[in-house]
Amino acid sequence: MSSNLTNLDWLKEDPFFKKHFPFKTLEEHLRVDSDAVDQYVENAIRHATSNSPQFMNNNGTKLQYEHMDTHNHLITKVRIPKRVHPENIWIQLNRTQLKINGLNDDQSQVITLPTPINPDQSKATFKQGSLQVKMPKISTGRFKDVHIRFL
Repeated sequence: MSSNLTNLDWLKEDPFFKKHFPFKTLEEHLRVDSDAVDQYVENAIRHATSNSPQFMNNNGTKLQYEHMDTHNHLITKVRIPKRVHPENIWIQLNRTQLKINGLNDDQSQVITLPTPINPDQSKATFKQGSLQVKMPKISTGRFKDVHIRFL
């Protein structure tokens, strides 16, 4: 090869790639506009955070929360807006969801939990504008042998 070839000129000289390369030229794929990449990333982040169901309730107001996963418990902290009276809210649980009722205009929000929990042994506390729900996780259990019937 000559010394003045660009980094990808070897593709044109290689007999295998010269006729059988199934894509656009590799040079076209490697041309990247950094402004376009920046714009794409900004749009993706904006889209992921602005309308995400985990941060919005039915009337479009934000109800912020976070999950903390410990060895035996899942703890969910929810910031209750100041305009909601804390004694008007109540929660309901199933194995995979936390439902917060009594928000403004009798609205509610369902939060999907990242791991299955035991609702019967869960506890909730409210302090200084924050609702904290401590839920014991359901263990996955041990493996059990299953008999295979050969036909």
